[in-house]
Amino acid sequence: MLTTVAAFGGWVWLGAEFAAAWAAGAFGMMAFNRLLFWRWIERRAPTHALATEWTVAAATFVFTVTYCALPFGLTTLADRTTAELAGVAMLAAIALSATTEFVISRRIGLASLAGMFVICMAITVWRAADEPIANRLFAILAVTGFFAGLIQYAINRVRADEQLRRALAQAEAANIAKSAFLATMSHEIRTPLNGVLGMAQAMAADELTDRQRERLMIIREAGATLTTVLNDVLDFSKIEAGKLDLVSVEFDLAGCLRTAAEPFGALAADKGLLFSVELSPETAGRFRGDPSRVRQIIGNLLSNAVKFTETGRVSLKAAWRDGAARIVVEDTGPGLPFDQIDRLFSRFSQLDASTTRRHGGTGLGLSISRDLSRLMGGDILAVSEPGQGATFSVILPVERLGEAAPARPVDAEQGAVEHNGLRVLAAEDNRVNQIVLETLLAQVGITPVIKADGAQAVQAWADGDWDLILMDVHMPVLDGVGAVREIRAREAAAGRRRTPVIALTANAMTHQVDALLACGMDLHVAKPIDAAILFRAIETALDMAEAAQAG
Repeated sequence: MLTTVAAFGGWVWLGAEFAAAWAAGAFGMMAFNRLLFWRWIERRAPTHALATEWTVAAATFVFTVTYCALPFGLTTLADRTTAELAGVAMLAAIALSATTEFVISRRIGLASLAGMFVICMAITVWRAADEPIANRLFAILAVTGFFAGLIQYAINRVRADEQLRRALAQAEAANIAKSAFLATMSHEIRTPLNGVLGMAQAMAADELTDRQRERLMIIREAGATLTTVLNDVLDFSKIEAGKLDLVSVEFDLAGCLRTAAEPFGALAADKGLLFSVELSPETAGRFRGDPSRVRQIIGNLLSNAVKFTETGRVSLKAAWRDGAARIVVEDTGPGLPFDQIDRLFSRFSQLDASTTRRHGGTGLGLSISRDLSRLMGGDILAVSEPGQGATFSVILPVERLGEAAPARPVDAEQGAVEHNGLRVLAAEDNRVNQIVLETLLAQVGITPVIKADGAQAVQAWADGDWDLILMDVHMPVLDGVGAVREIRAREAAAGRRRTPVIALTANAMTHQVDALLACGMDLHVAKPIDAAILFRAIETALDMAEAAQAG
């Protein structure tokens, strides 16, 4: 486009013949470069890199001289000041463009500037032919100095570009290292937590004295708190990296809010607080959004409300209108001054940061909740006064799909009895986790066959007929990913039915879960194992297998 405009300007100031000749040369070289020259260069470059670079530099010199023929004519042959100004402007534009070639190659960049230098010197000599020798020398010196400055600018630009690339590479390496560190620490913390919380869940079903049950509850609460801290840190890391993904599924908004509030009713009652949940009729029905993140946001707000409120009440109210859920959490806690409200949402911020503070926490809960709300297109607002409690208002855009689906009838015979005789193969190398798994599954009538590595699991799968496989990921000999890939390959080769596989692992970060599902696993349950989540996953896997057979 710019070349066409330049050719038209050449025709206005220099006549049709000059403009046509210049346009033919410029467009001809462009066509030659695109259709022949660069294809030849691409074939030659891998084996003759240096020679190819010099060839491109020579072609660049010729092209630059050809292209500069028009500004040469404008500044020497035209008899109008406007033509001279246009020629100078064109030379300046070409000069700036030439400096960008240095980022690709210094030889090519120098060749481009050399072509311009030749033309500019020719213009200088032409225009200064009638000037005194001193004037001509000064003009030549000025042009030389100008190009020396251009070269220095181009070299500095190359250095800045290299520094930027190194900085970006270092930042990427640091980000990869941080992600690897978090993934490793998450795994190493979740694995022993699985033993603690898994056995605590199993013991809760035993006959215990009140004192024993109280001690067990303390263990479970401490483990749950540690799990929450771990999840907060991981969520914070994903938000910082822009890698936290939201899902969009159909869910029951009212049921989601009741589920999020349920654990805090008992906690509030233990403190002597009134606890209420008021849901408007509009919240009943089917909605589209991310129910797990909605529960996380509301759980964080209710947790803080119950934690910091010593007397009075905590309430949750929700309504839906204008395409958004509007949720309000109120408490009669100590409150805080208006100028400190923003600090509530600051990362790692504690309003009571002394070493003797009564309430712990990472200081990430509210920050993560606000980030999640904004990722969903909403927000969280807070209003508070000292001694008057606090009110948190959450606005979450969720699409209402319609009335609630009819509830599925529950078979009274379902449950542990149904799982008697279920053939479950489990791959788990950690002895503590093996005991936890055996103990939890025994509560629903399942006796798993446990193998200590992926290779043993593949062989056991080949030798038997299984309803379900529970697969750890990090194992000796053959890991869980390799084992599942081998099983899926053998299923396809032999035409054998697909055995549902649940990943049972401490790998709980989003990208890790996605990778596990992509390799052939059907569902994911994170360690530390929540027995209820595990049992639901087993039911889902069996339903999936039954549907696949029926289809």
